[in-house]
Amino acid sequence: MKLSGWWAASYVALWILVGMLCIVVVALARQIGTLHLRLGPRGALEMDDEGPALGEGRPPIESPDLEGNVVTVGGRGAEQFLLFVSPGCMVCEQVMPSIGAVGEATGKRPLVLTDLDETETRLAFQHKRVAAPIIASSESFRTYEVPGTPYVVVLDAHGVVQAKGTVNNLEQMEGLIDTARRREQEMAEGRRAS
Repeated sequence: MKLSGWWAASYVALWILVGMLCIVVVALARQIGTLHLRLGPRGALEMDDEGPALGEGRPPIESPDLEGNVVTVGGRGAEQFLLFVSPGCMVCEQVMPSIGAVGEATGKRPLVLTDLDETETRLAFQHKRVAAPIIASSESFRTYEVPGTPYVVVLDAHGVVQAKGTVNNLEQMEGLIDTARRREQEMAEGRRAS
């Protein structure tokens, strides 16, 4: 009888410990959620040693988009917002629909670039709604030294890289545009001062 009493006491103690452990796990999960909300969205990942060098231009690249129009990537002309994507990239799928809104809000011409050939690009993106030209150009990936996707490069009217980085959402794309504008203003102020 005494043995069964000890067994019962150990089971009760064990269940009390399991209950306390569940409460601690729920409290920790809540705390992690609170920290996540407090930190808010982070900016785009802009690394100096990845992608094209800031403040430098790249030679213009002419490629046809999926509509058959020849598009110039880089070089002098309109300010451009280049979004490099890959098929099967889930983050790219989430970011692409907002590129048209970014282009309208900023006045920069949005372009979506893939590293596939034209046939593969057409198959991968034919059912996607994107408010920007989609261009199959592995040459652009090499020229702009794209480390991975989704990757954004913001060019000024001279084709100079003003901002670059890996993005995961609309806020990060807008942040890169703001960074590019700030750098353009700093360069203009520097020219006026000299």
